[in-house]
Parts: sequence; structure tokens; C-alpha cells
Amino acid sequence: MSAHSRSETAVHERIRPCDLALFLVTFAFLVALPWMLVSAGSEPAEYRDQRSNTTFTVPDWLGLLAFFVPFLVWPGMKAWNLLAKPAAATLGPGGMRLYDDIRGSYAREGRKTVNLSWSEVQRIVLWRKRVRWLGCIPGWTSQVGVEKRGDRHEVSRREPTAEERSSPGHRPDGSPIRLSAELHSRSVRLGPAAFKEVARAAARYAPQVEVVDERVHGDRRILRSGP
Repeated sequence: MSAHSRSETAVHERIRPCDLALFLVTFAFLVALPWMLVSAGSEPAEYRDQRSNTTFTVPDWLGLLAFFVPFLVWPGMKAWNLLAKPAAATLGPGGMRLYDDIRGSYAREGRKTVNLSWSEVQRIVLWRKRVRWLGCIPGWTSQVGVEKRGDRHEVSRREPTAEERSSPGHRPDGSPIRLSAELHSRSVRLGPAAFKEVARAAARYAPQVEVVDERVHGDRRILRSGP
């Protein structure tokens, strides 16, 4: 968390556990890369360009390097954006703003996903979005979102049924059925550590706003309750 201006607080995303593992694997590869290049040797190897149907010769180590470099680009982009610390949320006396993550890269969109005054905010919620990695592997991402005063639970009605309140299920967009259907559109990817900073800043600027951890069904945790 850092001072974004004299009267605002900026919250930045922390490193995610999955990306910590990715960085460790990448670091191990970089340490081993010189040995791999030496082992490959400098004997010439022929490669054929399928487009031009021409053959060219390069040392073995260069061919090995060309194969592995693309796999270093994605971790490098993530590390660069993580060190740059773009604001994921800004909170101040006038309200709060949330900026969505760009494809899990830690970069943040320039446009605001959420831009609300405190008079509009009823709850700030940490929740888990159900996703499928590579289209088939089930997983979760932590989201921080805002419920406005007067939100509807579903399009057709304002209040949830007793069955919906206790439901462990999810909507097609990955949001829990027990939470407001409008929450998904006002949420950004943000982890639990950053959420605690959001909660502290909200307590400073808007103590009347409720801050809730709704990640686990049946284990609702109120970090700060409203009046």
C-alpha cells in the first residue's frame, strides 16, 4: 500500500503463489542455461525455413537458445509489471476505484472497472471466482468487488431466496449464487493480502462501509461491519 496522492491510498497486488512457483522454475532454468549451452556445443546444425524453402546453418547452442527464449517472455512480463506496482485500487475521501488485471500479467487497465463515491458503496467483498484453466482444469481466482446500495440479487428481483443464500453453487460467469449477480461486473482480480490493505483504507475513509471475506461458503468473515 502506498500514498497515491496527498489524500488517496493506492493498493498494489502481491505476488501470487502460482507465480512464485513460476519464477522459481524460471530462475532455476536461467542458472542451468549456461551449462546447457556449453553442452549443446558449437557444431553447425542445418535448419530449413518452411516458408521460403531455404536451408541455413547455425551453431547448436543458438538453436537451443531460440527454442527456450519464448518461454522466458511471459515470466519476464509478469516480473516487470510486479516490480512496476501499478495501482489495483485507489481509495480516498471521495470514494474508491478498482482497475482490472490484464490477463493475469499484473498490469492494470487504464480505464476504471469501478469508480464509485462512498455514498454508493454498501459492501466491499473478497470472493472466489470459479475458472477453468486451459478450458478444462478447474480452479479459482480471488476477486475484490463492490456491492452498491440497491443492488438486485438477480435481474428479476432484489432479494435472494433462502435457497440462494445457502447455495454453494456458481453462476455461468463463475460468481457464487449466494452473492449479488451484479458483483461480478464490479470486481477485479486481487489477492487476500491486498484486500486487507483495501479494508484498512476503507476503515480510514469510509468507516460506515462493510468489508467482508466471502471466499469460503459457510465461513463468512466480516473484517469491518457497517453501522
